[in-house]
Amino acid sequence: MISGEYAVLEGAVAIVASVDVRAHARWTDDSSATLPPEARETRKLAELALGAVSGTLAIDAGDLRKSGRKLGLGSSAAASAAVAGALLATHGHDLNDPTVQQRALELALAGHKAIAPEGSGADVAAASLGGFVRFRLENGKLAEAVRVQFPAALATRVVWTGKEARTSEFVRAVRAFEARDARAFGFLRDDLIDRAAHFAEAIERGDVAAVIAAARAYGLGMGQLGRSAGVDIVTAELAAIARLAEQHGGAAKPSGAGGGDVAIALFPSVDAALTFDAACVEAGLDRLSLQLGAPGVRAE
Repeated sequence: MISGEYAVLEGAVAIVASVDVRAHARWTDDSSATLPPEARETRKLAELALGAVSGTLAIDAGDLRKSGRKLGLGSSAAASAAVAGALLATHGHDLNDPTVQQRALELALAGHKAIAPEGSGADVAAASLGGFVRFRLENGKLAEAVRVQFPAALATRVVWTGKEARTSEFVRAVRAFEARDARAFGFLRDDLIDRAAHFAEAIERGDVAAVIAAARAYGLGMGQLGRSAGVDIVTAELAAIARLAEQHGGAAKPSGAGGGDVAIALFPSVDAALTFDAACVEAGLDRLSLQLGAPGVRAE
């Protein structure tokens, strides 16, 4: 997630990117193989829509974990997209066709939301469509998921905090804050919606300086929301990553719900990003070697 966390649930525009680590769905003779809940629900819905397929489908999402812990890169979303893609491909659909990718998104999103309704599904859109995706909900339902260009001059880095976080827990905490103080929540919600709009606009017009400023501002807004909701959306680790990025001419913010998982850092040049890399090593921070904007569902 590059921009729009939390605000996307209120109808704001989010920008989300795929990454070049993948979940693999494979047909197998191993009848003991099981699917994670979101993927299992996606298979059920895909077979209702496309026709039943005999056989056992297995998911390998090991690349989305490290030392047995999830990295926070959307492993369940990737698994759902992979299963939707596998069913479509088995029924003879070309996964290189953008309309088929959109169909994979619809199936995967429905399966994912059946198990995890608190999230926006933006990560499912990234996993299904690939690249950089402009994503928007309307009354909680998908209104827009289209590929956009990301500024070529921006250098990106992803840093893992070493701590796992569950989106559902943080969204529930924010909803509880809304229930007990609707006025304060509304003020912060509207502020984040404005920041999300400015962030997305800066990305789409390719204004590198404005993107970095928007990332810094959005991270601060997420921090304020967390403090008001009584949860550490911006943890000490995420705050340290943001300070380090700013010291090297960039900005960093939580990517996703926060509370752990990963931060995304944005820099105006490769040179600035390289100095940040060296600083991460010195600080003992775990930078992940990821390429943003990778392909979505595909047959291999």
